[in-house]
Amino acid sequence: MANTIFTYQELENQIVELKKENYILKFHSSIQEKEDSEFFYNSILNNIGDPVFVKDEQSRLLLVNDAFTEIFNLPRNSIIGKTLAEDVLPDERDLFLKIDRQVIADGIENINEEALTVRGGETRTICTRKMRFIDSHGKKYLVGVIHDITELKKSEDSLKESEKQLKELNATKDKLFTIIGHDLRSPFHNIIGFSELLIQNITNFEESEKFIRILHSSAKNTLVLLDNLLSWAKSQTGQLSFTPVNMPFSSILEEIITHTKSFADTKGISIKYSITNDLEVYADVNMLKTVLRNLFSNAIKFTKLGGHIQVFAILKHDHVEISISDDGIGIDPEKMKALFKIGSNVFTLGTAKEKGSGFGLILCKEFINKHKGEIWVESEK
Repeated sequence: MANTIFTYQELENQIVELKKENYILKFHSSIQEKEDSEFFYNSILNNIGDPVFVKDEQSRLLLVNDAFTEIFNLPRNSIIGKTLAEDVLPDERDLFLKIDRQVIADGIENINEEALTVRGGETRTICTRKMRFIDSHGKKYLVGVIHDITELKKSEDSLKESEKQLKELNATKDKLFTIIGHDLRSPFHNIIGFSELLIQNITNFEESEKFIRILHSSAKNTLVLLDNLLSWAKSQTGQLSFTPVNMPFSSILEEIITHTKSFADTKGISIKYSITNDLEVYADVNMLKTVLRNLFSNAIKFTKLGGHIQVFAILKHDHVEISISDDGIGIDPEKMKALFKIGSNVFTLGTAKEKGSGFGLILCKEFINKHKGEIWVESEK
């Protein structure tokens, strides 16, 4: 066995070298532990479905997960160390940074819902939860989690739209039952009552002619109401076809005036119009006739005996403006606001005590909307 003899200096030098090696080993071990730790935490963060981020006191990003980079459509190396304020719209920047400063300053957790326009122009609705974290050295950080609630908001909006449509359907149902229960029954009372009087006064031809005219008028008005109800029902259930074609307006107008003339004659009302034969409209024939018929019916109903109705049609750029005016009693401003609303009950007797449901104007608006047109009323009581 050989003995190795070290001097004191040699032993001291060897100890120093061993310490250096140990330090290097510890240093490498520390780096490995740090890398393992980062990999561990990044793996956890990236497996969280929601975007997660950590910011410093100046709102600069220090750590983000994959979900964060995806929602903002930005690579990680381009956002670390930045505030992202430059990536949102100018009018959103103040709010973007203000909340960060508040959370860092007072430590109160903040939950905020906002619409955020990200790079590429897409708008997302997000709910962000932000809280403050202070490390052992007293350094403050902001930790946040983002919930992308864009689809949830769309579902909520869709639900609200469905609720709105349901209310409209209920209003339509109530309106229909009101018309069927009241306005559709009343004319039949007239028809039955005057038929009985006609039977009893069959020898009095003057009285009989009077009753026959009333019967004819009642039957005609009832038929118009029935046509309106059927058209409306078909329109609401998608059964009403919409087939617009080019047609001369004068021929349609003359047909409607011919059909309504007998009603106007009973009140001594004159109808005047001056329409050029070459004026054409692009419309669904049946819908246009229904609109005109209802507007003429209203004009006659609310015009006094011996009154006048005038019709104008003017070509304006890419559309035709049709005006049916009368010198009747006019409309109260408050009632005017409710004329085209399905849920309203605007009942006004005509100048000869004619009854009406107000349903015709609602149908007119429905059909004009299908043509992407407009309908309105101008009146003085």
